[in-house]
Amino acid sequence: MKGSDILSTYKIVSDTASDIFPSVIDYATMSRVPFYVTFDKEHYQKEMAELSVDDFYNHIAKDKVFPKTSCPTITDYIDVFEPILNGGKDILCFCISSFFSASYQSAVNAAEMLKEKFPERRIEVIDSAQATAGMGLVVYQSYLMLEAGYTLDENISVSEQIKRDTVINFTVGSLSFLQNGGRIGKATALAGTLFNVKPIICMRDGELFPIENVRGIKKAVKAVIKKTDDEIDGNESDYLISMFYADSRADIMDTIAEHYSDSKYSFSDNLFRVGATIGAHTGPDVIALAYSKKYNLYTK
Repeated sequence: MKGSDILSTYKIVSDTASDIFPSVIDYATMSRVPFYVTFDKEHYQKEMAELSVDDFYNHIAKDKVFPKTSCPTITDYIDVFEPILNGGKDILCFCISSFFSASYQSAVNAAEMLKEKFPERRIEVIDSAQATAGMGLVVYQSYLMLEAGYTLDENISVSEQIKRDTVINFTVGSLSFLQNGGRIGKATALAGTLFNVKPIICMRDGELFPIENVRGIKKAVKAVIKKTDDEIDGNESDYLISMFYADSRADIMDTIAEHYSDSKYSFSDNLFRVGATIGAHTGPDVIALAYSKKYNLYTK
């Protein structure tokens, strides 16, 4: 256990829609609230606790199914919040964009229900306006601020600024998962399959924005890289960046890694996989770059 966990007055909580590489987080200072995943709409498993990332993608590949997800309940949040409050700490909780899920509302409702029992404690819930590695960068930087001794109010202030400057640029190998999740129509998905069209999609400010369509996965990856580089516009040293994938081909990920091998970016970690919560909607062939401005560039 790090000294910051002993000295800090608050603890960070996140739902499992935030994909954070395990090596960069000290779980003594952070707790997770799981989403649920089902492959048959009857039996639900808790992400991470009952369903690993490997098992999730193996199941998709083997059984050719479209999984469904369900957000954490109020009770799930209370079960995580209450021991922290009993331990005398406040809580800073991050949730996936409320545009995609009711996880944020579950956390807010849980916080309201616990106020009477713990009137002296604070439970601050932030809509991260992000998901997967974009949300992971927001949460990771909040963790860094806790480690650096930021107060709860300072952490909240900077985190709110960071989330507005965090972006994901991505593409998917198949449009069928986006179509099955209601993100695109059947005609669009069919056309994409027939003509090998890959969408370039941006996530910022809590929503998805279609940017362009290109033919073939290699061109799509180059478009994701170019868009990211153009947006950062030569200010690499000011940003953290994450490369992430699901079950993508190793050669494509190597192309991205090689492109950034001599850059001035600070990587939150070299490469990691999209978790089950988001993978259920993007499918096994998502390839993405997420970036976020470093926390120490903001005013507390």
